Amino acid sequence: MRNMKHVGQLANTQKRVVVVFRELPDDANSCLVVDTDALPDWMQDNVLNAVESPGSQASTNFYEYAERTVLTDGTNMLQSLHKTGRLMKQPTSNVMMTPNAEVAVKLSEINDIVRAEDKTPVVAPPSDEVMMATKDASTDAMTPAQRRTAINEGTMPAESGATQPVPAMQATADGTLDETAMAKNLLAQAKGFEAEAKSLKQQAYDMVPGLKPGPKKPVSTKATKATKADTKETAL
Repeated sequence: MRNMKHVGQLANTQKRVVVVFRELPDDANSCLVVDTDALPDWMQDNVLNAVESPGSQASTNFYEYAERTVLTDGTNMLQSLHKTGRLMKQPTSNVMMTPNAEVAVKLSEINDIVRAEDKTPVVAPPSDEVMMATKDASTDAMTPAQRRTAINEGTMPAESGATQPVPAMQATADGTLDETAMAKNLLAQAKGFEAEAKSLKQQAYDMVPGLKPGPKKPVSTKATKATKADTKETAL
């Protein structure tokens, strides 16, 4: 049975939710969730598809994926959920994580386990003043999403050979993105994914060199001559 991260339900109302921030920097007993049933149909599809994506499932926190994802209306997913007031604060003890139909675990218990294993500082949710990564955060403890944000802000130099930061998208007055900005952002993301894919392929080839594609063996001259002779005889 496939397990799914970031999904759960509220213990007191049974509402289905997506956990965007597992905990808050100033309140470890609270989290921010999205009531998926309260979303417009198109936005609900966008969010649930994002949750199920490989990139989201590889992330410990859903906000890391949402902050680099664009909704079908051209707005940034995380910023849109924040600006439309869809991020709800809930006690972590009231959120039951449901990775599959047979398991339900309190988010507070999961946070205790994650906190013991991962010392990464808790990232604050978006606001009009607060960015997704603090400028004084230790670069050694940053998640990949935080590191990209710090590089974009200029508070952290890009590492040699590292994926280039995705340029910030400029929104119009109504909060949407023009097509040129969207296209440039998508191309920048694609370039980053290509670099990551190349790195992963090289790691795989280093582990098992036999998997690396090599030049095809040349066809034997004798075999070629024999084939031509057989063809000639058949024609006669």
